[in-house]
Amino acid sequence: MNGTKTILICDDKKNILEVLKDFFEEKDFSVLLSGSGEETLDIIRTEIPDIVLTDYKLPGISGIDLIEKIIHIDKTLPVILITAFGSIPNAVDAMRKGAYDYLTKPLDYELLYFVVERALEQKEIYAQNTVLVEELKDAYGIQNMIGKSPEMIILDKMINTRAGSSTNVLIEGESGTGKELIARTIHFNSKRRDKPLVIVDSTTIPDNLLESELFGYEKGAFSGASSKKKGRIEISSGGTLFLDEIGEMEMSLQAKFLRVIQEKQFYRVGGLKPIAVDFRLITATNKNLAVEVENGKFRNDLYYRLNVAKINAPPLRNRKDDIPLLVNHFLEKICKREGSLKKKISSQVIEKLRSHDWPGNVRELENCVERMILFSEGDMVTQPFLITGKTSQIADGEINREFHLDTIEREAIIKALDQSEWNKVKAAKLLNIGRKALYNKINKLHIKPKQ
Repeated sequence: MNGTKTILICDDKKNILEVLKDFFEEKDFSVLLSGSGEETLDIIRTEIPDIVLTDYKLPGISGIDLIEKIIHIDKTLPVILITAFGSIPNAVDAMRKGAYDYLTKPLDYELLYFVVERALEQKEIYAQNTVLVEELKDAYGIQNMIGKSPEMIILDKMINTRAGSSTNVLIEGESGTGKELIARTIHFNSKRRDKPLVIVDSTTIPDNLLESELFGYEKGAFSGASSKKKGRIEISSGGTLFLDEIGEMEMSLQAKFLRVIQEKQFYRVGGLKPIAVDFRLITATNKNLAVEVENGKFRNDLYYRLNVAKINAPPLRNRKDDIPLLVNHFLEKICKREGSLKKKISSQVIEKLRSHDWPGNVRELENCVERMILFSEGDMVTQPFLITGKTSQIADGEINREFHLDTIEREAIIKALDQSEWNKVKAAKLLNIGRKALYNKINKLHIKPKQ
């Protein structure tokens, strides 16, 4: 914990107050004392204690009533109740009304200190989480979607509409168009913003493990299940479940997931007891699911459940006017991350970037900007691409054939594999692509480990 903490102790017996005061001052606490509930409330309104310790029996308002009033003033202020052994039912009632914990007389002072420290640690964690949630709300505000093109104006309106409802959302778009960013923006602008956003990328979890990851499992459900585990569906209850690349899900698992959507309950793997859930579902895919349905590769009944509200993430080639805005956004983001780094990108380079079709979309553009910033010399970036010390020019709207996209991809994949010691899951994360996509590229480009 950071800094000296202040504890407010309330008891009508002066000798107990003095004993507790000496004890906590020896533990480097700042101590405030009160002889009644009314006095305690007056102190809380004027001072800023970090924690309150109160006896159950007090003159005037009782300890339980005091707890309710404290919570009304500051719901983040932990209150610990001290009670006689015979009043435990009342103490349990106090916890229902907001007390952090209770201790019985005679006091075990080391246990008291442990409980106080634990309460303060949890208070700090809560405060940090609150700040994080607020930062996430700011980071994923609809106003932060980068772009002023007609396509982005339409997208902003669609996100705003979807965020205000609880309907299922299906996001379709090519790889790299920002589907996860759209999902995050919807969640952090919805009524569920203070609840979990659970993200599952179907391409990064092996097919034989995806079911247990989604549904969880009971102890002994299969070999290696040594304890019970909650799945992503259960963890997302109350919040939002985002299933990325839903088009990769196997047909048998699609049927099980459809039942969850329809019945709002599920069974853990190996479980016999149904578990009720309430989550908002957002899915994404780089495939055209309607075509997948026609080809018998995706269940039509699941498709209709997912496709309640659809969003199309536009490819970057259809909104090239947004490229200068995106480049400046990535420039600021990367320079801020790197600390003292200060760079500018010439207008000539930006124009060359505008002339490219960007098959990898916004993700490819961001990677390109990062390479230019980190590997260019001087304060001004004058070359659009820098790959392992070689320059690949974009001129007249075309990439120099000497550095074909396959060559660029091959070098990037080999570098990621070398850095991750050929751990393909880690390499895929470094490249910001799915595991299956990496396997396909390794096979396509005939990449093999060095002998």
